Amino acid sequence: MTDQLLSIIISAAVAFVVAFVTHRLASVRDVSKQQREQRISYLVSAFRSLAKANNHPRLYEVADEVEEAIADIQLLGTPAQIALAKKVATDLGTTQQADLDDLLFSLRDSLRRELGEQPAEGGIVWLRIARGNKNAR
Repeated sequence: MTDQLLSIIISAAVAFVVAFVTHRLASVRDVSKQQREQRISYLVSAFRSLAKANNHPRLYEVADEVEEAIADIQLLGTPAQIALAKKVATDLGTTQQADLDDLLFSLRDSLRRELGEQPAEGGIVWLRIARGNKNAR
């Protein structure tokens, strides 16, 4: 009878350990997935804000978005992207101009890799549509 009881206790203990380890691994995986999704979301938003600002005729109109994008990249970007964001911020602060292309290319490439997409070939086309008087025909 004691062998049978010992066998039940050992089986229950093993089941408990397996359940605990499985739960713990699933929790770690879920947290990692959420962090990855949050990082991607912020960097996609940063990419969009910088793309909007690139060659914008009135940069002051998108200044808040650019500031947030630079801050997000410095928080969540790769070391190379952080260096590029610092350069953009420094250039904007000193000369009121900055080349955003290298930073945008880096963001595009790393986001595509992160999302499992094929690398994009060539440069990025920046579409700018002139907004005229809406009442004009």
